[in-house]
Amino acid sequence: MANRTKQIMLLDRSKIGKIPREDYYAERQKRWVWVFPKIDKHSTLNQIVDLDIFCAILFPHSIKKQGVARAIIQILVEEKRPLYLMDLHHKVAERIKVSAQTLSDTYKAMLRSGLLEKKYRNEPTKLSVQFANRLRDLASYWDNYLAAKKMN
Repeated sequence: MANRTKQIMLLDRSKIGKIPREDYYAERQKRWVWVFPKIDKHSTLNQIVDLDIFCAILFPHSIKKQGVARAIIQILVEEKRPLYLMDLHHKVAERIKVSAQTLSDTYKAMLRSGLLEKKYRNEPTKLSVQFANRLRDLASYWDNYLAAKKMN
């Protein structure tokens, strides 16, 4: 009987939640808390005229995060003032049904990418006015790099 219990415990340790241990890292990578802009000719060929398209480019792997990002941006634009995460959470929950973890992951990804900014840890969050300038600098670097390597 003790041997059977030990075997069951060993089988339970081979899984993390519902995911087998060897597949955990691959599954976790699908859910990283980052913005992965998908820049390809199909999504960025036409001019981006809609906030939905912009959010789809930022979060190509998650439709839920696209909706949360759109809601966060719309709320910050409507309020016209910085908001704390708790206030954002309540306002987003009024608009769409989403888990606290998805909201937190999307918020953190937007903060890390520079789309949202806050000066200090306990400060409220606002939309970044520098985001576009940072993207232009990145694009300029890439153009200069390719020109220097004679790839154009």
